[in-house]
Amino acid sequence: MQTGTTEQNKHRWMNYGIERDLKRYPGHEAKNGHSSRKEKNCRIRNILCLAAGLCCLIAGLCCFLVSPAHAQTPENNGYVADKPLELYSHDAIQGDLYYTVGNSYYSGKAYPGEVYSVSHNVNLPEGASVKFARLYVYWTWSAEGVEGRYPEMKLSFNGEELEPEKEYSDRKGWGIYNYPTGTWAYDVSAYVTGSGTFSTDIENTGPDASYVCFDGAGLLVVYADPNGKYIEYWVSEGADELNSQVDENGNPLYYATPDQTICELLRPALQLPVLSATLWTITQSGNWENNTLLVNEEKFQGITDGKPYPDLDIDIREIKDYLNSGENSILFQAVGDYAVPSGTFLVVERNSLPEEVQTTSGATLENTGETDNLKDLEETSGVETEKAPGYGLVSALIILSAGGKLASGRRKYKTRK
Repeated sequence: MQTGTTEQNKHRWMNYGIERDLKRYPGHEAKNGHSSRKEKNCRIRNILCLAAGLCCLIAGLCCFLVSPAHAQTPENNGYVADKPLELYSHDAIQGDLYYTVGNSYYSGKAYPGEVYSVSHNVNLPEGASVKFARLYVYWTWSAEGVEGRYPEMKLSFNGEELEPEKEYSDRKGWGIYNYPTGTWAYDVSAYVTGSGTFSTDIENTGPDASYVCFDGAGLLVVYADPNGKYIEYWVSEGADELNSQVDENGNPLYYATPDQTICELLRPALQLPVLSATLWTITQSGNWENNTLLVNEEKFQGITDGKPYPDLDIDIREIKDYLNSGENSILFQAVGDYAVPSGTFLVVERNSLPEEVQTTSGATLENTGETDNLKDLEETSGVETEKAPGYGLVSALIILSAGGKLASGRRKYKTRK
């Protein structure tokens, strides 16, 4: 039985319906407050989206500004082939050449006070006499903080402090990671007079924030041997920093194409026939199968195959069949890679010594009654390789914009340094 007026009953049913809906959909009772918070959150999201878009725009602008594809070509680009190796010695003797990198390894960053040590074992035939001995220090990635600088080193050979007789170096010359690399040559003839074990200790003596990385140290010994072969030899040395890397579209990353990264190793003049012709090529930081050796018209790929270890490639090959009478051209080409050709030895074996040998400068070398021959690379087992040091505080945008390998000269596949 209903009580009250019709109007009261109407309001009672309306209230009942509202209470029922609130029980069924309890969130509706705070609809107004929820809408207010939703609008506020929406405004915050819009602001964040705008900020994110602005960051993306700035990042894209930075990439545009620093990308080699859009930047101005540098006036001086050290990544092109501009420093052919220099001929150090050319002669004909009866004897041999002995080259070893001992227990060399890639050092990573060596800071002031830190010492890089290498031991070389030399085994010469009984009765051999040393004509000359030369120590090569292969170094790279030299800087103070993030600024490239030439290294300061103190080198001791068997406890004797020595100064380099010749300093070869090259550097990028522009932009970030303008870090030099080089080959320093030391005359150690007074200390290597025969077989033995020889120690090399190199200390970084630069300022506090400086560092340098060592790719290795090589010891070359040229000696006379009355029972040796008759040969003519050439020794060239240097450091030419090359980089012809490309991006995923085949565009040069560092303003240099492979036809601009061809370094002259040697230009020997020969008298044929010869019994053999062995060529040694020493390259820092290669380890890339496309790099090419050019002997006259012949091309040899795979000369930087990461042996004896990735930061120092030593290639030894027979090239007799590709030589001509008269002048010959021997070149190194960096193909889509960063690499530093640092030395070449050519040893030509003959039945007898020539009456005279003409140097590339036109000077005449007298017949000494001695010859040379190169032995196989020794002591490379057990060689250590270490991962690259950190790059320091460098903007992620710049690193991403550099493409493949950073401007330090390391391909994107290389993670050593």
